[in-house]
This record gives sequence, C-alpha cells and structure tokens, in this order.
Amino acid sequence: MANISQYLREGASVQHTPAGAVSAGNIINIGRVCGFAPRDIAASALGTLAVTGVIRAPYIGGIVCNVGDNVWWDANATPYGGAADGACTCNAVAGDWWVGTLVAPTTATGATCDVALNLENPNIPAWQDKTHFTTAADASLVAATHSGGVMHVTADAGFDTVILTPAGVVGMDFIVQNDDADGILELTVGPNGTEIYEGANLTNANGEDSYLTLATSKRGDYLHLVCNVNGVSWRCVAKRGIWLPA
Repeated sequence: MANISQYLREGASVQHTPAGAVSAGNIINIGRVCGFAPRDIAASALGTLAVTGVIRAPYIGGIVCNVGDNVWWDANATPYGGAADGACTCNAVAGDWWVGTLVAPTTATGATCDVALNLENPNIPAWQDKTHFTTAADASLVAATHSGGVMHVTADAGFDTVILTPAGVVGMDFIVQNDDADGILELTVGPNGTEIYEGANLTNANGEDSYLTLATSKRGDYLHLVCNVNGVSWRCVAKRGIWLPA
C-alpha cells in the first residue's frame, strides 16, 4: 500500500513483527486490532504500531456519517477523488476489518476521515463477531441466512422500508440497523403473524410492528431481537433510537 494516513493524535503502541514490509502511514490488521505504522517496518523486523490515538485516513466518500460511527477498512475501495489503493468506509458490509470510530463527521465528497483507532462507541456497536448484510428495499429475514447477523438498511424503499422477521423459533437472533443519514429513513420491523415484540421499553401488542419514524431516525439506530417463545414472542434485548408501535 502507499503512504496513506497521518497521525493526528498519539496514543498507545505495541511491538509487532510483520510478515511483509509495512510502509509509514499504513494501517494493518493484527487480529482484532487495527495498527498504524508511524514509520517503515521491514519484513520480519520488529517495529512499532500505534493502536490508539487519532489518524486521518483516506475515505471512500459517498456516505455522510456522524461522530461515533464505526469505520471499516475496505482494501478494494477507491478514496474519493483518488487512486484505487483501499480506503476507509462506514459500510460494514464492504469492510474487511474494523478500524475504530469517527471523531469528526464525514461528507459525501470528503477524501479523508478522522478516526479514533480501536475505540468503539457503546451506543453503536461494531458487531465485529457477526455477519453483516445490507438492503435498500423491503426484505424478509431468513433464519438460515440472517440469524446471528446484522441487517443494515441503507435507503428508504419508497415511503417506508419494511423488514419482516420469520416465524419465531427459540434462539433466533436478528439485528436490524439504520445505515441511512439522519432524518432520512422510515423503517418498520414487523413480526410474522400475531407474534409480539416485547422488552427494552417496547410496548407492542400482538402482531404490531416496531416503527422508527422519519423525524427521529438517526444513523446507527438499531433493534436487536431474540425469539424467546416459539411462534409467540420476541424479546428486544437492546435498541438505539425511538421505536414506536405501528
């Protein structure tokens, strides 16, 4: 990779011996940790990687993101207005590995982003151990495919995007997250038949959907549902945002 990033604010560091040479300014993945190389490290030589602090890295552009949003590295991406050499993205589905969180908002035409390395926002989990999916249209979740994963909804399918959970079987686990810009997405998550969503301040009656209104929707709002009674009820174990019965 080319020399891609700047170190804006220093933090903690670790010693690391890379298999291949790492150029100053590169960020690399060492397990579940993102490391930034402040100077060149030769192949098979012991060097230093920063693992906290703030870097300014190339950004793919196109997506307006907020402070605290998760940032991923996409090795196949092209920085906005730059050459195809990899870039940061807020699209978890496209990302190869997690970098950290934004400390400044991005713009659709921004070529760089400022990221706090390995800092996770407790209000918007990175879901690093889960499989990520994306949709810009209405969708029905499938247990064999989506259970245990995160469905990122990136656009409003007309008036309202609707995501439906299947007939519940104990142990099914779904996360639906708003990945559109603030105040853009109307999102409804609904059960199969007369099943009920309950818990985490949800007060839905049998068969009622949970609705994220346009006026209150924020990028990163999510609903985490786990089936607790076969064909009867789902428990909302966590959420972010204002979800109303609909």
